[in-house]
Amino acid sequence: MDTRIAIAQINASSDPQQNLRTAARMAAEAAQKQAHLLMLPEYTMTYPDHRLPDGVPFPGGQPLDGPFVSGLRELAATHRLWITCGVIEQTPDDPRPYNTTVVISDQGELVASHRKCQLYDAFSYRESDHFRPGMSRFTPIQTPFGTLGLIVCYELRYPELARLQAIEGAEFLLVTAAFVCGKQKAQQWHTLLAARAVENGCFVLGCNHVKPKVFLGESAAYAPDGQTIMECGDTPELMVVTCDRSQIGMVRESCPVLRQRREDLYSLK
Repeated sequence: MDTRIAIAQINASSDPQQNLRTAARMAAEAAQKQAHLLMLPEYTMTYPDHRLPDGVPFPGGQPLDGPFVSGLRELAATHRLWITCGVIEQTPDDPRPYNTTVVISDQGELVASHRKCQLYDAFSYRESDHFRPGMSRFTPIQTPFGTLGLIVCYELRYPELARLQAIEGAEFLLVTAAFVCGKQKAQQWHTLLAARAVENGCFVLGCNHVKPKVFLGESAAYAPDGQTIMECGDTPELMVVTCDRSQIGMVRESCPVLRQRREDLYSLK
């Protein structure tokens, strides 16, 4: 069975309603192109117009039953389309929100969410100044078109997160991201995406935010053998990737790295 995944590379504003309208356009286009799932990047809900001072909680968050996620659920149900999307999840017990990605079914049900657990405290930036970390990794979920794994941006640098989801049956590793511009960043982004595909024998799809001089875009999809399926440029766009799930079994059979793991050597316990 072929799985069709739409990757929407957008430039979000600080206005959640405006961004929801952008998501609506992407959902309509994805449905028209017969996609099973629409990916939207990290920070789709809102992104500030200016860099936040150190220690200031990320603004504009909402609970998961708030208007933004409710709007996504309506879009999913209307277009009979699964949606993954990066949101800012506000909870009443801490001024710092979670950097969360939600998964919504084609019936409009919020079936899963993942609070980013590896925050981007690197390269002179501290995401933990603005967000609180999630405390658990994502558990893959089954859908009519395949089993989905999920990681968020900086978590791409932690191969353990991808490997554990592959062991648990993930056929598609969805990466919602706001990977920043900078020296060698594009090379790192594509290298990491391809590596997660090769080492786990699964499809890896990276949906990256695009914002001039901030986020580099270049969303991309990689086959289980690491071959590039499709790449975006550095402007907003939507691409639909067709994934032949039979490739997963063929790659894992010809190069059975998951089956040949030596847990007696790898365990730190």
